[in-house]
Amino acid sequence: MRKYSNLMMSGCVLFAVALTISSCKDDDPPVPPTVAFEAKTRTVKESDGAIQVKVVLDKPALEDITITYSFTGTAMEYVAAAGQHSSDYEITSEYKEVTIAKGESEGIIELELYSDTDVEEDETIVLSIDSVDPVDVKANVPDDITITVQQEDGLIVGLIWGETDVAYTDVDMDLMLWAPNTSGTLAPAYRFQGYSGDYPTNIIEATTPNFEVFFLPGVVDDGNYGISATYYAGTKDPMKFRVTYLPIVNGADGTPVVKEGSYTQQNINVWNEEGAPAPLLAGTFKKAGSTFSEFSDLTIPATSSRQPMFEKGSVLRYKPGSQPARTPLTQVLKTK
Repeated sequence: MRKYSNLMMSGCVLFAVALTISSCKDDDPPVPPTVAFEAKTRTVKESDGAIQVKVVLDKPALEDITITYSFTGTAMEYVAAAGQHSSDYEITSEYKEVTIAKGESEGIIELELYSDTDVEEDETIVLSIDSVDPVDVKANVPDDITITVQQEDGLIVGLIWGETDVAYTDVDMDLMLWAPNTSGTLAPAYRFQGYSGDYPTNIIEATTPNFEVFFLPGVVDDGNYGISATYYAGTKDPMKFRVTYLPIVNGADGTPVVKEGSYTQQNINVWNEEGAPAPLLAGTFKKAGSTFSEFSDLTIPATSSRQPMFEKGSVLRYKPGSQPARTPLTQVLKTK
């Protein structure tokens, strides 16, 4: 009997100790969650448009958590540009702040990537966690994610004048895109006038400095497009030139298509003077899906590079206050 009594006493002692330990554990404050970006790196294309970046907890939030973040990198943010620079993306969720609601384990930062007419090297967007409220939430500050934005697929269009190793130094030409207007007729989209000067691209020979170029992203609607190659000023007669179309497919150069032409002094058109006729639609091509094709030969009139004024109206549409060359082309090449 004594033996069983001792066993019972020992069991009671152990039970009491277990209750004490359990009680102490119940009284301990809960371990706060840890917050961080879901990943450290990410690669996207300009044409991806709207993307989401997740900030995650390792356990559901015990209360609403507010995370403030900052951004750096080589890409320019729309609001930060403040009209002083062209922008590459825009923060479309709450600016520099993201909230993880009580009971949830992630918050979302939303970005809109801008397609544009530039041919660019890879750019970066670096988001960094700066602070967390409440302060007892653990964070590896600054925790960050680097988003690499790659050049999207599309079509490079280059206009070059002169002959190999011979520059037409007093010649000025203008390269423009034509896009469908409200009636489906092609009309010049002046905001897409080509970039002049020493703009680098792999389709222009280094020995010939006279050119203009633009990039037509693959996000534009399917349909017919065109270009102007206007002889704006110069004394060269005849004035030889060529238009090169270079598709970019999966980040690599496709097969270039070259169309050649020659103007005389009779073809000069100072198209931006008051009352001057519009530039001539010199060449057309077609976009269907990811393919650009059906590049026409250039139209070279005998005595003019002019045509009657096209139907006036806005071919391009921009968000108020935006930089035209960097507005998302999903909005730009829309008609009223």
